[in-house]
Amino acid sequence: MTREQWKDIFDVVGGIAIVASLIFVGLETRSSARQAELTRQALEISAYQELINSISQQSTFFVENPDLRSAWAKTENGQTTELSDDESAMIGIFLFMRFRHGDMAYFQYERGAIDEDRLRTALNPIRPLLSRPFVKDWWSRRQESFVAPYIEYIDRMIEEAELVNSNSPGDSR
Repeated sequence: MTREQWKDIFDVVGGIAIVASLIFVGLETRSSARQAELTRQALEISAYQELINSISQQSTFFVENPDLRSAWAKTENGQTTELSDDESAMIGIFLFMRFRHGDMAYFQYERGAIDEDRLRTALNPIRPLLSRPFVKDWWSRRQESFVAPYIEYIDRMIEEAELVNSNSPGDSR
């Protein structure tokens, strides 16, 4: 075989090697992309599960604390002037836990760990509280403990709650 023939054979083998390596790189890239998507999904599931666990812990705290339930009932009945200092402190801590939970959900939403539907679901424990004067007063005094985007989000939720309440049956308008 001549030198020229050997060169042609090596060129063909080299071309085949390049094509094979490109196919391999393509398969690896697709596999890596799939793995990255699975990792993203696992992180999203984990983040949401942590939010659900937080709600569960807060609910357990509420259920297992009769003093808190009694104090909370006073706020539901508009009897906030009858709250003792200890009751006010308990409710303040409970509200802080609820709003901090919301802050964590909002943080995860901002970072893309959960989507907006999951954010709304995670904030459901806060939503019914936002129309209560006691809670709105607490929020106005404590919101500096939170970051501006979350404050704005909660303020929008309060506005929405007020709008819904002003349009509800029994409204004098």
